Amino acid sequence: MAAGPGQGAGVARRRLGAAERMPQILDAALAEFAERGYGGASMAGAAARAGIAKGLIYHYFPGKSELFKAVVRSFVQPAFAEAERLLAGFPGSRAELLRQMIGRGHGHLAAARREILLFRLLLAEAHRFPELAAFYRDEVLAREIALVRAVLRAGVASGEFRPEAAEDPGMAAVLMAPIGMAAVWRMMLGEDLPAEAVGAELAAMREAHLALALRGLLRQPG
Repeated sequence: MAAGPGQGAGVARRRLGAAERMPQILDAALAEFAERGYGGASMAGAAARAGIAKGLIYHYFPGKSELFKAVVRSFVQPAFAEAERLLAGFPGSRAELLRQMIGRGHGHLAAARREILLFRLLLAEAHRFPELAAFYRDEVLAREIALVRAVLRAGVASGEFRPEAAEDPGMAAVLMAPIGMAAVWRMMLGEDLPAEAVGAELAAMREAHLALALRGLLRQPG
């Protein structure tokens, strides 16, 4: 007797929808970019790593540039959404808000292997592919700086921060630069040191960063 639908050895594997398939594709693309660099990576290579047909990856992404941007957005957008929620509803002082935002930046760096892989890739490839640098500047750095500037303006308005904190156009970038330095530090030394040693180094850098930032921003008594 012929097997009915869904019976026997030929049970069809359920096809994944876009929402289920997308993390699989983006993880595979990250592995492709990390191993082969942006120039050497290919859509076919990412598709093979994801276990899908080459044509299917083109259904979602027109080309390698769009795929790379989607990989970056997949981890920065949740972090930015979290920071924006924190900014919108934070009940404490602006100094404490800034402390938490800087601390979260360091925390993402310490915990997220994906961020380190992409940061390394951008450092290595941005000079060869200016469109990568422009994308990172416009969609990551600019949004990050806008958030920090909003905290600085709020701190000045509340009387916690010195007035020039919100007027200096380079202040927000300078406040966030040590997080990038910590990323470079981790890339240079992290593979040669035990995990606990790396964690201790990053924690010490975070605390020094916070102390210097707040000493420079807070109004002096009187």
